[in-house]
Amino acid sequence: MGSSSSRESRITREMLEEYAQLTYLNKAEILHVAKLFKSLLPRGTEELQHQRIPVEEILKVVPQLRYNPFRDSILCVFSTDNNGTMSFDDLIDLFSVMSENCPGDVKAAWAFKIFDFDEDNQLSLNDLIKVVEKLTGLKNNEPRIDRKSSKFIAQVV
Repeated sequence: MGSSSSRESRITREMLEEYAQLTYLNKAEILHVAKLFKSLLPRGTEELQHQRIPVEEILKVVPQLRYNPFRDSILCVFSTDNNGTMSFDDLIDLFSVMSENCPGDVKAAWAFKIFDFDEDNQLSLNDLIKVVEKLTGLKNNEPRIDRKSSKFIAQVV
């Protein structure tokens, strides 16, 4: 009954158990993510596992990201194909890391990737300046804080 079938648009019991063991999400949370992901699939799509959804569509069902200043970096880091799309597994990983059950060291490792804008495996002064600029936001498409002030704050950190 809960085993695999030709229609993978449902999560089987085995898949649910596996996701529950491999993530920091409980079964109800996994089913919620599956429901969100499935809501974005074209009608008649039989498969959940091998589909990719444009990140713009993901933002429609994950409002927590819509206004996050690090939205683009978060979506890029969690997208395994780095092509502006996310798979179901990518979305599960994102929700798992954002879960309150996720340990701080795991969250910190992902945060490092999100803040490493130049992808050089270190948080440089330029990365920290960009963090400050993103946190302070834009006004009329210009940073609210000038580069010199951003650099000063980044150096203090």
